[in-house]
Amino acid sequence: MPNALERKSEKKKHPVLDLDAYSPEDVASRVLQVGVKKVRLPGVITLMLGILGGCFISLGALYQVVVMANPDISDSTSAVVSPLFYGMGYIIAFIAGTEIFTTNNLAVMSLASRKITAWELTRNWAIVLLANMIGAAGLVFLFFYSGQIHLYDGLLIEEVLFLTSSKLDYTISQMFLLGLFGNLLICSGAWLAMAGRSVTDKFLALFLPLSAVPAIGFQHGVGNMFHFFLSFLIIQDGQGLELPTDITVVKTTVSLVMVAAGNIVGGGIFIALSYYFIYVRSRW
Repeated sequence: MPNALERKSEKKKHPVLDLDAYSPEDVASRVLQVGVKKVRLPGVITLMLGILGGCFISLGALYQVVVMANPDISDSTSAVVSPLFYGMGYIIAFIAGTEIFTTNNLAVMSLASRKITAWELTRNWAIVLLANMIGAAGLVFLFFYSGQIHLYDGLLIEEVLFLTSSKLDYTISQMFLLGLFGNLLICSGAWLAMAGRSVTDKFLALFLPLSAVPAIGFQHGVGNMFHFFLSFLIIQDGQGLELPTDITVVKTTVSLVMVAAGNIVGGGIFIALSYYFIYVRSRW
């Protein structure tokens, strides 16, 4: 007769339902470890990975706005389809292992676990945010001089300016909350992706949460950088357009700061810190 230990072992070998995914507890452990590894990468490596991350996310934002400007696609179809393309850049950036400010907010779990210091976390966020900005600006510059900005007889320019102006047409508190919800979705997708064991798993886990961000009108700082930088290059071509609000350096700076602050709360507090108390601190 098998004893209790053998019966328990036998149950583990033959689960009733096995999705071959990491459990939530395993994901929490992996997020904690990844956070430690990320903040302790050499500064030059972090900078390079952050530049790539900014480039990839900007490609997704570009893909979305090109679909939105296409005159052969109706407004209703565009509203449903274009957000699906937005997530492309983030999916590439995540699976390719680049550095992104918004998902690095999950490192709050490592901080809460006392595996890293506040200085290490702040240093990482500062470098990655700067690198994402450089990557976004570089891609904008290359795209602008490629000549493709004049797609659809200027409709792409109008779409970019209108989208950028719409992002700025909020109060400071609203910008913060839009950033909070934006990274709540993004980090939720990243959390699900960490549970996957294959590229396909990760792609499917990220797909809908990322597309929900632009579909609902939420925001995240890195994606906004692309629209803001490109708008400043083409703003003279949009003279005479009726925009929701003026596009100025002051407004874009305030937006980036408030959205980034909301991103930190949405990803770092609502996701990372919540799961820290559920799965990490509870072990003590």
